[in-house]
This record gives sequence, structure tokens and C-alpha cells, in this order.
Amino acid sequence: MTLYLPRNLPSVATLRESGIDVVELDDTRKPPEGVLRVGILNLMPDKVATERQLIRMLAHDVHDVAVTLFATTEYMQRARQDGYSSANTPIEHLRAFYRSFDEVRETPFDGLIITGAPVEQLPCEDVPYWQEMKQILDWTHTRPMGVFNICWAAQAALKHFHDVPKHVLNAKRFGVFSHDVLEEGSVLSGVSAPFEVPVSRHSETRLADLPSDSGLLVLADSDEAGICLLEDPERGHVFMLNHFEYDPDTLKREYDRDKTSGAPIKLPQNYYPGDDDTAPPTANWQADARRFYGNWLDAIARRRGMG
Repeated sequence: MTLYLPRNLPSVATLRESGIDVVELDDTRKPPEGVLRVGILNLMPDKVATERQLIRMLAHDVHDVAVTLFATTEYMQRARQDGYSSANTPIEHLRAFYRSFDEVRETPFDGLIITGAPVEQLPCEDVPYWQEMKQILDWTHTRPMGVFNICWAAQAALKHFHDVPKHVLNAKRFGVFSHDVLEEGSVLSGVSAPFEVPVSRHSETRLADLPSDSGLLVLADSDEAGICLLEDPERGHVFMLNHFEYDPDTLKREYDRDKTSGAPIKLPQNYYPGDDDTAPPTANWQADARRFYGNWLDAIARRRGMG
């Protein structure tokens, strides 16, 4: 398979070193016919790490994929102002590789990934970009594309479409947890049953809050970590409340960051061998993660009529 990425994106060199075929595109060159076009609405502060994780997941399949990176229009307007600085993503990276929602809304995407965001302890209505987020979610209904919502984006979409509340936890749910497969749906074919996936969130979605007439399918959950994965087949939406895309050291970096800052944080569960935080963690979820993302690409290809 071939990945079509923005020219000079830093991830290109790493992907090529791992044997992945990458074609770089600029604004004057479009991907060829037959390529799946996937937009990534990146709401995370560290956009470089998040985009790299997701692009790597999209590289493990038979489909050729063209990736467009974008952020909310309000955010990109601020990022392009003279004197604006970003604490987590180099401003040059934002200006070179990210577009605004308004700039991509006419792009014929086959699939859209919406990332999580560090706002899950806020009521949705208090999130500064909530009004634009609702516009984006409504926009997805005007396009024949599949949508993959991750972590807070999953909670936001469930709230917007089905009025499902989220519940703030007393302590961060943090670690790698085993999840039972309840229904394969369109995305769990070939994934282990049960499967393990990293969890890192301050809130949860509860089964009792799902409307009985919503058409939502609960595909996977955990006695320890709660609901993990839902699907709305009619709308073409998948809701992943956890993080299959994480690198082996992502939970470690979060843990070290919070320890250094003095934020309340416990050792991530089921992550370090023998709970020894000096030992390298094992990413025992990544093979299933690649199958999962491959299944999602297969689903959006079928939605487009490609297979």
C-alpha cells in the first residue's frame, strides 16, 4: 500500500525507514483515483505525536490512503496570527501542515478520524469550540463517509447525536485493560477476544445511559474499565473511548509528565512488568490495533463501493 502525505511532513522519513511507501503531495497535486481520502481532525495539544500515531495505524493495510490534517477554524485563525505561540506543537508545523475546517469542508473524504482532547472533565457546553464541534459533527451527515471518534470525540458525538452524558471519575482510569468482544460489528474481525487496549481518561460512558432506540451497538466492554467501543451502523460512526493508536511509551510519557508536574497520578495498571516503572513496557495491543484500523479502512472502502 501507499500513503499520500503532505510534503515534508516529519513522519515521512520514519515511515519510509520502516518500509512503508510514501508519496508526498503539495497543494497543487491531488491523490490519484481509487485512493481512500482520510481526514484527521486533530484536537490534541501535541499534534505531532498524535498525527504520527494515527498515520502509522493507517499504514498497515492493503488500501492506498491519502491523509489530510486539519484543526478547527477558530484554532487555525489564531495559529496564523503574528505572535501566536503554541506550547505543545511548533507553530511552523501547524502553519505548514494543518488546514482549517472551513478549508477542507468540500474535500471528498471517505473517512474522518476525530481525536480526543484534554477537555473531558468539562461539560461539553463549556468546551470553547463546542459550537464548531457540533457543526463538524452535523457536516459528517452531509457526506458519504465513515467517521471514527476517539476518546473525548466519541463522548462528544454520543452527546450530540444521542444525548448520552459522560460521568467524571474520582480518579483517572489509566493503564492497559482487557476487553470482552460483545459483537464483532464492522471493525473487530480478526481482533483477539478478549483484546487489550490502553485507557487514559477522566470520565466514562455508561451502558444505562444509552437510549434503547438509538441503534447503537456496544461492541466491547470491560468489567474494570467500562464501555470501550460502540458503533452506529446507520450513521457510519464508530466510537472508541480508549486508545488503540498509542505507542508503547505513550502511557509512560503521560505518567512521567504528571509525576514531574505534581499532578495526582497512579501507576498505570497492567502496563509495566511487575509494576516496575523502571522497566520498559510491552505494547501487547499493537497487532490488534493494526487489524482494527485495517477493518475500519475496509469498512469505509465498502461504504464508497470499493469492495
